[in-house]
Parts: sequence; C-alpha cells; structure tokens
Amino acid sequence: MKKSFSAVALFAIFAGFLNAEPKITKFEIQGLKRTKEFAAQRDLKKFIGKEASAETLHRIENSLQADNLFTNISIECEPITENESRVKISLEEKMSILPLPIVAVNDGIFSAGAFLIDSNAMGLKDFFMLGGIFSRDNISGMTFFSRPPKGSSLGFSIYTGISKSDTELVTTKDDSVYDFGSLSFRGSLGVSKKFFDCFSAELSTGFGIIKVDGSDEIKGEIESEKVWESSAAIDFKSADWNGVFMSEKFAAVKAFVDVTPCRDVFNGFELKIKIQQPILDKLRIVQSASCFYEFDAPIVFYTGGRSASVSLFPTEFSSDSMAGLSLGLEYAALKTKIGLFSVYAVYQTARAKDFDRTWVFNQGAGGGMKMYLSKVAFPACSVEVIYNITEKEFRTGFSIGMSM
Repeated sequence: MKKSFSAVALFAIFAGFLNAEPKITKFEIQGLKRTKEFAAQRDLKKFIGKEASAETLHRIENSLQADNLFTNISIECEPITENESRVKISLEEKMSILPLPIVAVNDGIFSAGAFLIDSNAMGLKDFFMLGGIFSRDNISGMTFFSRPPKGSSLGFSIYTGISKSDTELVTTKDDSVYDFGSLSFRGSLGVSKKFFDCFSAELSTGFGIIKVDGSDEIKGEIESEKVWESSAAIDFKSADWNGVFMSEKFAAVKAFVDVTPCRDVFNGFELKIKIQQPILDKLRIVQSASCFYEFDAPIVFYTGGRSASVSLFPTEFSSDSMAGLSLGLEYAALKTKIGLFSVYAVYQTARAKDFDRTWVFNQGAGGGMKMYLSKVAFPACSVEVIYNITEKEFRTGFSIGMSM
C-alpha cells in the first residue's frame, strides 16, 4: 500500500508541475498620462513571480481599481517562454486634479465651500487638498498632504486647519445647551508603515489651540484649551472589484493621549468597521460600525454624532462617548458613461452619552441615493433621509462634491 500511495502522490505532483501556470515576470502599461510609470510599476511589483492565473489577474485589477485613479481597465496575459509571461494592461486615467465645489444641507443647515484636490499629486499617487468651507455659523480652511506607505517605504501625512465658529451645542432631543464663539487652530504630523498587503499602522502627533469667546457663564464651563495630541492606530483594509462596485472590508483601532500645558491628561480610543459585500452583481450589503470613548475630555473636544456611522442625532449634537451601527443594502440602479447611480436602504442604531451624562439609545431607518462618477476620482453627490423612530422625527442630508 505504501508503494502504491507514493506512486500516486508523485504522479499528482508531477502533473501539478505540468499544469502550472507560467510566472509573471513583466508588466506593460498603456494609457498612463499623469501617473509616473515607475509609480504604477512599483505597486505591481508584489505580483512579480506569481502564477499568471485568473485569480492573480483579478487581484491585479482589484489593486488598480482600489487606487480610484483609473477606468476602462483591460488586462491580458501574454506568454514569453514556457515558464514566463507578460501582463499587458490598458487603462484610462480619471481626472485627479480639479477644483471641487462643495454644497451640503444637513437638517436644514446649509454649508458650502471649494477645495483644490489632487488625488495623484506629482503623478506619484499622493494626495493633496487645500480649501475652505463656510456656513451661517462657521468659516474654516485647511490643507492636507498624504503619501501612503508603499512596500518597505514609510508613508507620512501633514495637516493644518483653522476655523472661526459660533457654536451651538444641543442634546439628543435638540435642546440647546451651550452657545459660544471660538477660534481654533490645529496642526499634525503622521508617519505610517504597511505590514503585509492589508495591514498598516500609523503614529501621529500634533498641537491644537481653541480660544473660547462667550458669556461669563459659558467661560465658567467651557474654557479655552491648548493641547498636545499623540495617537497610534492600526488598520486592516481589503477591496474587491466585481465590475459594478468596489467593495471594501475595513477595520481600524486608534488610541490617543492628549496633554494640556497644565499637564492635565485625557485619553481615549476609537474603533471603526466597514464591510461591503456583493450578494448579486448589482446588489451589495453595506455595514458599518463605530465607537469612541474619551476619558475626561473638555467639551470643546467632543465629537459630532455622524462619527458613529449614523445620521440619527441632530447635526449640532456632540459627545465624548458614542457607539453606532448601520446595516443596509445598496443597489446599482443605473450605470452610464457618466457614472453609476445607486439607491440604498438602511437601518441605524446608536447609543450616546448626552450632556446630562446619561446614556441615550436611538434607532431609525431610511434610505437615499448616491452617484459615483466614472471619469473623476471624487464623489459626486448623495441624498439621504433617515427617520429617527425613537424621537419620531426625520433627519435629512444632501451633498455635492463631498460628504460633510
């Protein structure tokens, strides 16, 4: 029996060698205009030496689609020798640099602005953004540059922002709690490193100033703050393109410590999860969950309700502790040369600590529409209506150019 088993095993191994796919040894890319050739080749190096199988070619397309810089991607494999093959890629570049106007209305609060955004800065797949936003109570400006980690090279990011606001904070029931003015500045620097294909980590540090201008009563409870911020984060991200949707699986954990000049310390953590999974070619499950907790944070550093992956709370509500879950389905209703129009339905639930320090539970359901442009590497527009079942009221959102 041993001899018979060994003979069968050897035959299977030999047959496997005979049927083995040739290895990928070279890439030829046609259609690059702004993107540097070496930048495109650099991100494909991980496939050199892999078998030129249908699965590998699909992974190559996933990698290119995930950049959100290319469209009309065509991939074919051409043998060079018995054991070597060349992968030929034909593509078109999306518009990656342009002024982007922004218009948004959330719960009747109008805001607008403009940004110069370059999602392929210098043709190296870096990201740059410069611009500002204004509303009835706020005017702000910011600049941001990011170079993602590639292979063994470190990535980095730089951010600066300044804003002048007349802030009204409300409870989950939309009752006014605080009303004050503020002038704030924030700057930060981050360094990131990629581990394996889907994992990365980031360390960042920064400095923030918030100068509060308000009544004596307000100044007694909400004070100006200066703070040094430090954080560490690790995240997982994978993506899959099915010809209609680019679906992602994403998870991130972040911990931070903030120190004031008086050496007061407050810290916290944040967790985010997003899962997009096609169940049919044009239909996918869209799930997201977030939670954050800040220990002893000053009120001026509270976080808005939409950071919990839900649209249930008033736009002007903020908290130091919140968790939210969103479960939905998205359907690709119409695909044209301009782009993809989708509709979605969603159920949301969240728990937040209100200003009286009690925990409040809300739930609701609704839906909306999104548009993804095929030739531009930015979002186009979205419309959303959510009915808060707990509070028996509607929450609405509309944006052009970027969700805010």
